[in-house]
Amino acid sequence: MNSLIHFAAESSVPLASESLFNIFGFHITNSMLFSLIIGLIITSVFVLSARKLKIRPGSRFIYFIEITIVFILDTIKTNFDGDEKKARKFLPLFLAFFLFILFNNLFGLLPGMGGTIFLQHGAEQTPLLRPITTDLNGTLALAIIAMSTVWFFAVKERGAVPHIKHYFSILKPWWNPMNFFLGPLEMLTELIRLVTLALRLFGVIYAGEVLLHVITVLSGNFAWAGTVPIIFIEIFFSAIQAYLFLMLSSVYLAMATTPIHDDSHDSSHSPSDQKMTQAEVVN
Repeated sequence: MNSLIHFAAESSVPLASESLFNIFGFHITNSMLFSLIIGLIITSVFVLSARKLKIRPGSRFIYFIEITIVFILDTIKTNFDGDEKKARKFLPLFLAFFLFILFNNLFGLLPGMGGTIFLQHGAEQTPLLRPITTDLNGTLALAIIAMSTVWFFAVKERGAVPHIKHYFSILKPWWNPMNFFLGPLEMLTELIRLVTLALRLFGVIYAGEVLLHVITVLSGNFAWAGTVPIIFIEIFFSAIQAYLFLMLSSVYLAMATTPIHDDSHDSSHSPSDQKMTQAEVVN
């Protein structure tokens, strides 16, 4: 089948990512291709930075990379109540989350992304590149990785039985009948966190992609001017969504790895719970 690349073809914004080609029966979508490119870019940036790393940065680029790493480290450390050792332990994971989401969001705003360049398959046109954050499968995969990490380290540091037991020991004493009602709800909350992590990121970024498409079509020949304010708004929301994902996932992990204390109080809201609630309010 002959495939040609076309520019500025007219199309609506599909809800799901679209398949470009197959490898041994496995569908490679435009969001997968885009995420692979973003992954290679991020890897190249850090390999280059590592080679030029000095006590005193010799360029603004390296200085900017160091500032970004310190910013992420300080954010994580705050969520872990100042525990720098634990923050450094999980720094690579959360740094990867933040940069991968941010780069996907920002690069998706560049010309040629999200549907401007199409791959021609006969009479069909498929967008060549699309951010994985506009694909619910992609954001769900990121959320699964984040929450699986939370659950894994919760069991590792607390133990399987104590971790499960704490869901059913919210009210004191432990044999309070309400615990058998609240326990399943608390366990369900863990799955709800996974879903909200995925849907929040997908909903905001996909809505921005649709808005840009609509403004482009309505503006006609003046699309270059009509989309400028929308792009600046999307840059802001792209950074906010990357930060929110980092903030919430790190708070969840901090809560899950906090030792369980048998305090003689009847409140189900510990300081970590209050911190999580405050982070979730920022939406």
